[in-house]
Amino acid sequence: MIIIKYIFNKICKVQIIIILILVLVFLCHKAMRILKLIVIGHITKKLAIILIILKIPEIIQIIVPISIIISVFITIQYIHNNNELLVIYSCGYSKNIIYLTLLIISIFAMLLTTINSMWLVPISNRYYCQLLIDNRQNNINQLALSNLSTNIKNNDIIFNKKLNNIFLIKIKKNKYYLISTGNICNFICSKKYKLIILFNGNNYYYDLLNQNLIITKFKKYYLFFQIKNKKYNLLSNQLNLNQLIFNINNQNINELHWRYNLVLSIPLFYLLSAIILVSNIKKILGISIVIILYIFFFIIQYLLRINITSYSHMLMWLIYIFYLIIIILTRYLTEKLLL
Repeated sequence: MIIIKYIFNKICKVQIIIILILVLVFLCHKAMRILKLIVIGHITKKLAIILIILKIPEIIQIIVPISIIISVFITIQYIHNNNELLVIYSCGYSKNIIYLTLLIISIFAMLLTTINSMWLVPISNRYYCQLLIDNRQNNINQLALSNLSTNIKNNDIIFNKKLNNIFLIKIKKNKYYLISTGNICNFICSKKYKLIILFNGNNYYYDLLNQNLIITKFKKYYLFFQIKNKKYNLLSNQLNLNQLIFNINNQNINELHWRYNLVLSIPLFYLLSAIILVSNIKKILGISIVIILYIFFFIIQYLLRINITSYSHMLMWLIYIFYLIIIILTRYLTEKLLL
C-alpha cells in the first residue's frame, strides 16, 4: 500500500541518518582509547584505523534500539505536524496502519540485526583480538636493548620497531631474558621447523632473580626450533551462532540469550514507541519514557550477561516478558484514554 510504503521510507531514511550520527559519536569514544596506544607506541596508525573499523558492527548492535526510538519519534512528529496523520485517519485508516508499517520495518531491521549480532560482530571481535595479539608478539620480537636495564627493574619492557638485527630467543616472565643481536639470516626449513642463524653478534643473558647481566660474543649462532600455530581460546563474544549453540557452558548460554534479546528488542521498542507517540500523551514525555525504559532494559540485560550463572538467561527472558506485558498494558490503557 502507498501509505505503508510512505511511512516505511520516512522512518528508514531517518533511522539511517541517526545510526550514522550515533556510530560517529561512539567511534570517537572508541578512537580516543585506541589513539592512546599510538601515543605510547604500542600500535601503528594503520593498525589503529583497522581496529576502529572493526568496532563498527559492535557499535551498531547497541545503537539500533535507540535509533528506532528516535526515528519513530521524529517521523510520527513530522507527519503529525504536517497534518498527514489526520489525512491518513480521514481516509478511513486507523492507527493499526502505523502499527503494521512499524511491524514490517521491525522484521526487516531484525533480520539485519540478526546477521550483524550473530555473525559479523563475533568475526570483528575475533579479528580485533587477533590483531592485538599479533601486534604484541611483533613488539616482543623487536625488543630494544637500549632500554633493557631500566625497564627490567620495573618488570616492564619498552619496544622500538626502528632497531634492526635483534632477535629475541627466549623470554621467561619474572625469571630471565636471553636476547641475541647480530646479522640475522633466516631460513625456513619446513612448515613445522625454522632455522635462525646469527653472525657476529652478542648474547645478553639477564637473570631477574639475581639481577645478573652476562654478555658473550659469537661469530655464528644457530637456533633450530619448531613452529607452533598459536591458538587462543575464543571468548563468548567472538563465537558465532553455531559455535555458541554447540559449545555449551554458562558463559556461552548467557551470550546467546543476550543476542536473542537484543534482536527481539527491536520489534518491542518499535511498537512501544508507536503506541505512546500516537496516543494523547505529550510527545516529549512519551519519548522520554521509552528511552528510560530502554536504558533500564539494556543495563539489566547487560548485567545479567556478565553475571555468569545457570539462571541468568532465564532472568533475561523474564525481563523481556515483563516489557512485553508493559506494551500490552500501554496499548490497552491508551485505547481506553482515546475512547
